[in-house]
Amino acid sequence: MSLIPAEHLKKIFSVEAKFYHVEIEGEKILMRREAHIRRNGISTTRADAVIVMINPSNCTQAGETFKSPQDAEWISTKPNPTQYQLMNLMERQEWNLITLINLSDICEGNMGNFKILENKFNRAGVPHSLFQEKNAKEREALLASANHLIFAWGSTNVAKRLAMEFGLFQKGRPEESYSHAKALVAAESGFPRHPKPATVADRVVWLQRMEDVLQ
Repeated sequence: MSLIPAEHLKKIFSVEAKFYHVEIEGEKILMRREAHIRRNGISTTRADAVIVMINPSNCTQAGETFKSPQDAEWISTKPNPTQYQLMNLMERQEWNLITLINLSDICEGNMGNFKILENKFNRAGVPHSLFQEKNAKEREALLASANHLIFAWGSTNVAKRLAMEFGLFQKGRPEESYSHAKALVAAESGFPRHPKPATVADRVVWLQRMEDVLQ
């Protein structure tokens, strides 16, 4: 089975997200707590899956933001290539709603810049992740809000470090507290594969193998 074109997927699914901001050291830093991919015309509130990736980078449509994720409102956003890949998975699984969360809420796709921002949060003692202890109650509620929990943050050094720091994953498998989580583990790194590999052929393989994992 091949990939469904983006133009077709846009007619089937919509993406929405909750953005907020944190002010640290005189800088206003954009954050995203969660995002939804929803099948159009479906009003369900229970997600078929929660998918954990590294951090949000496609945040150009954030608009007005609030200082608290609890105050943030859902706004429509333009899908990115990774989200189109996840829409393909939703079609194969006949899912209507998935929730996307991240190892970090910081909206920064460049890992060098991300680490600079992360250091600012650490110096200020301000959490930037659902997986930090101060966000435990909200995290547990979100993780319990779906039928499946999928780890898919890839094998970058930052992703591996955060996953181990937050007690989510040891090489080869989820930690005991997340034993119900599912992941397509890369043999070469021992960590979850990201949903969007570089080539179209590998994206099809990821979908096929993830279907097997979910069975």
